[in-house]
Amino acid sequence: MSTPDLSLPSPKPPAAEAVAKARAAMLAEAAAPRRAGWRAGLVKASGTVLGLGAAVAGVLLMVGACTVDFLASRAVSLSALLTVGLVAMWASLRPQGLMSRLLSLGLVAVSAGVIVLVRGAGAASTQPEWVCTVSHLAVGLAPAAVVITLLRRMAPNRLRSVVAGLAAGTTGALVGELACAQSAVHVATFHLSAWAAVAVAVALISSKVRPTSYAP
Repeated sequence: MSTPDLSLPSPKPPAAEAVAKARAAMLAEAAAPRRAGWRAGLVKASGTVLGLGAAVAGVLLMVGACTVDFLASRAVSLSALLTVGLVAMWASLRPQGLMSRLLSLGLVAVSAGVIVLVRGAGAASTQPEWVCTVSHLAVGLAPAAVVITLLRRMAPNRLRSVVAGLAAGTTGALVGELACAQSAVHVATFHLSAWAAVAVAVALISSKVRPTSYAP
């Protein structure tokens, strides 16, 4: 009785067309530009905030609207805003980071209290008070657009968006410390409202824009 042949048939070589398609796909993937990481986005967004603040300060100094001594008198509030802006930006864009975002909210509250408390009675202004709110919103457009673009690369997260919006809104608050000498009540009403409006706008727009990634 003969022994049955139990050997398996040799696999067929892949078709040349399939090999060509697989090779083309691998080459295309290798040639595609790598998406920048969150640290690169952090540098871009933080640079926008710092750059706008420095540009406004430079223009005001050039036209004589403020002096070096005036800037020195606002050192505490300016330092508080710069710190909270950078920390909030970092907390909003880094992966995960729930605790750092909650900490950022506390820092924003402290910073807002500082810029109100150090203002005091202030000085009268010949311009309507709402001009500050409008100018702060206008200045906040650029950093807000940057963070909205960066948030599209991440999984939707309302807290992340709010913190990113608050970070972008520090730009307008910086302008208020550089260009406005009105009272604490004015700051609390017309400056902080613009800051909050930027945060709300970023959160709302981010929730409506379709994300390009769902990375944490």
